[in-house]
Amino acid sequence: MSEEKKVTEAEELLPCRVCHEDCACIEHEGGWCTYVMCANCGSATAFIAYNNEEERIEAEKKAIHIWNMGKVIAESRGE
Repeated sequence: MSEEKKVTEAEELLPCRVCHEDCACIEHEGGWCTYVMCANCGSATAFIAYNNEEERIEAEKKAIHIWNMGKVIAESRGE
């Protein structure tokens, strides 16, 4: 079992706090950062930077924790 699979099994992603859909996923940008994003409305956490594989796993856990707390960036009316 890969480390990435262990992370997602250990830390379940809650539904999006903005659109309430259950379609959040862990994303990676160019091998230097990770974040959680809703595939429905585009709400996302801030980027969490990492430098190596060990830090990537911790960054994913942090992004999941932030997502589950509801700390997301969303574009909506009035913003």
